[in-house]
Amino acid sequence: MQNLPRRTSNRGPLLIRRAAVAGASLAATLALALAACGSDDPTVASGPTPAAAKTRIEQAAHLRLAAEQVPAAARDQGLRASYSNAGTAVKDKQVVGLFVMKSAGVADKVSDLVRSSAPKSAQLIVNGKVMVVYAAAGSDRGAAVERAVNSL
Repeated sequence: MQNLPRRTSNRGPLLIRRAAVAGASLAATLALALAACGSDDPTVASGPTPAAAKTRIEQAAHLRLAAEQVPAAARDQGLRASYSNAGTAVKDKQVVGLFVMKSAGVADKVSDLVRSSAPKSAQLIVNGKVMVVYAAAGSDRGAAVERAVNSL
């Protein structure tokens, strides 16, 4: 019987890839949820700009977020901006999806649907018109991200 070298498993990158895929599918779910819910809230709540929310989340998570394309239907229903670190999630060892809605009412309508489709390891943090999906596979900065979202 020949002794073959054992292959050691490095689950970290696999976990991140799965989380990155989950993050991308959450973005798609959010777009569909917006289309399904519609927006009957004619008022636009004041709150942070998408750029301010992005900066605050980047600082808390110690990473850079890239703008994601917002489908026209989702924009019509109230999604103002979408950012993620999908391109660098493996290196970052965490997945962050930031969604800025036109109002807190829109965020409330879609948060339950997004929460039900998120992986169990992911956090969904909602404050006003800002929604963040966060999952860590390395250093967990979820508490800092939550404080950042709640400060917006």
